[in-house]
Amino acid sequence: MEWPISYLHYVPGPSSFIEMMRGAMRAMDCAGAKPGENVVISTDTNKMRIAEALAAAAHAVGAVPTIVMITPTGAHGAQLPDPVVAACRESDIFFLPATFSQTHTDARIQAIQNGARGATMCEVTEDALCVGGILADYDACDRLGRTLGAMIDETTELRLTTPSGTDVRGIVTGRPMQYETGLFREPGQFAALPNSEINISPIEGTAEGVAVIDVRVMSVGITRREPITLTLKDGLIAKIEGGALADDFGRILQDFEDPTAYNVAEFGIGLNPQARECATNLEDLGKSDHGHIGIGSNYAIGGKVKAPCHIDAIFRDASVYLDGKLVYEKGTLVK
Repeated sequence: MEWPISYLHYVPGPSSFIEMMRGAMRAMDCAGAKPGENVVISTDTNKMRIAEALAAAAHAVGAVPTIVMITPTGAHGAQLPDPVVAACRESDIFFLPATFSQTHTDARIQAIQNGARGATMCEVTEDALCVGGILADYDACDRLGRTLGAMIDETTELRLTTPSGTDVRGIVTGRPMQYETGLFREPGQFAALPNSEINISPIEGTAEGVAVIDVRVMSVGITRREPITLTLKDGLIAKIEGGALADDFGRILQDFEDPTAYNVAEFGIGLNPQARECATNLEDLGKSDHGHIGIGSNYAIGGKVKAPCHIDAIFRDASVYLDGKLVYEKGTLVK
């Protein structure tokens, strides 16, 4: 392989639960979990051991864990059953370790609106609680993200480029920054462990350019050997080009039979230097030299579109320009 997983126990083993506790305890620290707080863990049948590790860590710090489990929803951003929404809404802290992303759902939105704090953990694997991005200095990631986010708050146009040909831009004036840096210790804060990123939704209809997706597309897989090229026009995905993976992605969007599935919903910027490449989806999103675009729903991050999906497409070696000025290049702030 061209990208080593760099962990011998990528395939789960009966005793790996012991190693998983290191990451699960780190998650409780990122949440600032306190004795007596209600910790709700929304999971599915594929991720139950991860949910149990988080529950054990919550219990270890004196919090009260509750696990709610469903079968996999089948699509990133698909809405969850009402009992799951209610459980998340009534929590102090929530975790969403699931096969398909539960970020862009009413469960997450209502929980945040009710003063809870939490983290998505979509497509998380058991080894991701043992090594890699989960071991990052999240306080340092947060400081970096807050600095860069404050600059974006003063920006009209955000542009992302890569050496492989990505060059996308959009108007972000007035859109709220999303600080998914890894820390969520205050009411209403949200993270995406073991990711660390900031993101923002471009104003509908303004995203333009070309994105060469040479890391991963959620729901499709790793694109390192077979990049997918996306053409953005008038805020939508206008063309999908490449090989078999591009065909697969095109079919996924087409099968929704909903034009909002093609909405350019998000520009994301990675902050985590410990994240591994091509090991897990969330580490690819958060790796400090990676950028991504989100496709579909943006209503959960300050936009106006509620689509049947939210799918992230990730590229490497990203540079960030704000109103034409280079400010962040391959994981480093440009002075």
